[in-house]
Amino acid sequence: DVGSARCRPPPNSSGIRGIGGGGGSVGGALPKVLLVRGNDPIAKNVILASTDTIPGKTIKAYKGLAIGSTVRTKDVSKDVFSAVKSIFGGELQHYTQLMVDTREEAIGRLQENAAAQGANAVVGVRMTTSNIAQSASEVMVFGTAVEVE
Repeated sequence: DVGSARCRPPPNSSGIRGIGGGGGSVGGALPKVLLVRGNDPIAKNVILASTDTIPGKTIKAYKGLAIGSTVRTKDVSKDVFSAVKSIFGGELQHYTQLMVDTREEAIGRLQENAAAQGANAVVGVRMTTSNIAQSASEVMVFGTAVEVE
């Protein structure tokens, strides 16, 4: 199996759970992200899995590393409101929504990158976050682009 050792996560590494809904069991729905930004219909059909395999599918070719990322900054006017709210406690809904939108954007870009390589799935999907500046955060999603059938 040429390339099967490339881009594989180490044993016992944690993966993203429930990245797009659907069951993970054989015979269940395949993991898939349906709400994706962008207009590329091929990219929207790229299957995503945090596991090394996709139930019911066979990996026919390894295409390489697929990456999607985006950097977002906070809205200064909403940041003032969030600072006041943080004094009293509770969820900062603006920040929650900001991170949801950021993750969706990064996942969509991952799917577009995989489709550009001729892949129809990405296995071993992982997500990371990092602070770029005081008010900017990056979300990066990556995995191995593969062709499955």
